Amino acid sequence: MYFNRLMKSIKDYIYITLGSFLTALGLDLCLIPNKLVEGGISGLSTILHYLIHVPVGLTMLFFNLILFFLAFKIMGGSFGIRSIYSTIILSIFVDLLYYIIPSTWMIRNPNVAVIFGAFLTGIGIGIVLSRNASTGGTDIIAMIANKLTGFSTGWALLITDFIITLFAGISFGKEIGIYSLIAVIINSFVIDQVLMGVTSSFEIMIVTRKGKKIAERILKEIGRGVTILEGEGAFTHKRREILWVIVRTRRELINLKKLVKEEDSKAFISVKTTKEVLGEGFKKI
Repeated sequence: MYFNRLMKSIKDYIYITLGSFLTALGLDLCLIPNKLVEGGISGLSTILHYLIHVPVGLTMLFFNLILFFLAFKIMGGSFGIRSIYSTIILSIFVDLLYYIIPSTWMIRNPNVAVIFGAFLTGIGIGIVLSRNASTGGTDIIAMIANKLTGFSTGWALLITDFIITLFAGISFGKEIGIYSLIAVIINSFVIDQVLMGVTSSFEIMIVTRKGKKIAERILKEIGRGVTILEGEGAFTHKRREILWVIVRTRRELINLKKLVKEEDSKAFISVKTTKEVLGEGFKKI
């Protein structure tokens, strides 16, 4: 039991390190060389880097340490060691890669940089978040604002990032401001997609005349639990069994649909994506 927890923890830290590395790579290859800002502490640090010539990673670490101190003070230690690790390793990667990566590798075309940079950092941050960690930054400010004032965390995060993006436009020009706003939008979209890909599952409702037979095959061949419900058609008033199933992968979904078709080609199947499933066979509660 202890060994399993240890291996899971090691795996989580490997993913957090990978996500932090990809985030730093996106910043150093694309965003920082073009003065592009995605909001957040990295965006503020990029602005200060060009205005007063301070290292981006070191500035990120400085601001994040202050925010973590405030978070522990105000929110009672609800931020874990994983987030602190991610914040520190990201800051190290940003400054390390900045001096290691040849300048010829950096993308100078802002059109390419805004797309590729936001995409790369979005994947990286998404991986970190999927492991119950945080890269620090303005999400901590938003959570503190929510704690103190009851203001929506999502709105507080959006407003904070918008202010930083506006600051970039004032500092570097309106075109940089517009590019930065596009980067924020792309980055948010990619993070959502990564998180959905990591945690999402498929919820299936099957209305059939052969519920018990199909349920037995799902248990045996797909290895997923099935809940059998009793239903009645409003028009026909005929009794039907309704199977409720959740599968983790698209392959399982394909196999399930094939299985249902073999047993009852007239069955009615409804499929929807669920963002998170907690319980046996899925993520622990």
